[in-house]
Amino acid sequence: MKLYVTRHGETAWNAENIVCGTTDLPLNDTGRAQALETGAQLADTPLDLVVCSPMLRARQTAELISQGRDLPLLLDPRLREQDYGEYEGGSRFDEGFLAHKKSFATRYPGGESHMVTGRRVYGFLEDAARAWPDQRVLVVCHGGVCRVIESYFHDMTNEEYFCFSMGNCEVREYDLSLAQSFGEGEVTFYGTYTCPDCREALSLFAEQGFTGYRYVEITESTRALKEFLRLRDTRAELGPARSAGKLGVPCFLFPDGALTLDPAACLEKAGQGTGAL
Repeated sequence: MKLYVTRHGETAWNAENIVCGTTDLPLNDTGRAQALETGAQLADTPLDLVVCSPMLRARQTAELISQGRDLPLLLDPRLREQDYGEYEGGSRFDEGFLAHKKSFATRYPGGESHMVTGRRVYGFLEDAARAWPDQRVLVVCHGGVCRVIESYFHDMTNEEYFCFSMGNCEVREYDLSLAQSFGEGEVTFYGTYTCPDCREALSLFAEQGFTGYRYVEITESTRALKEFLRLRDTRAELGPARSAGKLGVPCFLFPDGALTLDPAACLEKAGQGTGAL
């Protein structure tokens, strides 16, 4: 699947460096001109359909880019901008806003964390790959969503993720497929050091002398986060965690595909049970 991704054109708040997440602003004159220019640049690029965020600024951009072309236009709510909570309408340079922007697992107060946003955006990408495997798709979305999409295709440190930015109506091209491997020969332990249960599991494994696992710190990089969220969104065992809005860690995945959230059960299956079960 060939994927073209663009950010919406400029809005009044973009021009003033104001945080704009859930506020449904229209394009300003500059933004409309940017969208028309991008449409002209893509005029000779074969496209089969356009998928965009339902927010006004994204819809207006998609319509202007598609002007004069008979392209289906689909809306997907998973492409809406990240919810920045109490920082909405404030300065993009606010110290609190910038601090939260550097933390994957911390929610903006009253809003979404990067992990929550990543879950829905990664889910959209993989659904798109299944739905349109041989098509050329233009995605029109937002700065925060563009950052998540970039992280899906390229490994990024937290600092690289923090610094990444796409300009209004900038276009990036990606090749999208569903190829993925979770590793072989050992238990994969997904966790985060901020989680007490994960720390207890690590201590238990150390006490039992269990070393047959690969620990994945899911907040260490976007690659690790992507790996875990793909698992989290496709396994029934993690359904209760999804429904409760929880991360679902610690999580233990075996080479045969079996999965458990219980470290003691993990040791039992690995043949190193504590005898407590």
